[in-house]
Amino acid sequence: MNTLAKIGVVALAASMAAGCATVTYSSPGSLDGISVRGVDGKIGQAVLIDTSGYYMFWTIPLVSGDLRWNDEKKSIEGGTSFFSDQVGVEELQTALLKIAETRNCDLADVNYFDGDASYAGPSYGGAVGTCFGSSHMSVSAILVPRKVVYKKGK
Repeated sequence: MNTLAKIGVVALAASMAAGCATVTYSSPGSLDGISVRGVDGKIGQAVLIDTSGYYMFWTIPLVSGDLRWNDEKKSIEGGTSFFSDQVGVEELQTALLKIAETRNCDLADVNYFDGDASYAGPSYGGAVGTCFGSSHMSVSAILVPRKVVYKKGK
């Protein structure tokens, strides 16, 4: 198999294996009775936002999870975005803040995860595998419902 065909196979495999951007919540009430340092009162749900991306030469984005916010649905788009790099702290933070605002919550215990991978091993085609890499990022947090403050009318 020639080098160009190998590159095409690896790119196709990467795009098919690309994870979607996902948002996962804990079940309502599953955190009842758990205390979180810095939170005085009832906590809501845990949220995890997860995305990954695949790159050629570590700079050219091939595919990544779609973290763009949809104002109509009040959620991230999710799914896959081709030739767009949305795997970054800024994109995760923006999505997390929009989710918290939509649910009228503050954030506590925010944690980030960042991991990269190279495909230079012999099982990925040796030298061809060095042309591709992936990045995976996640953010998790506890949503804390805001206290409702009633103001007296005039």
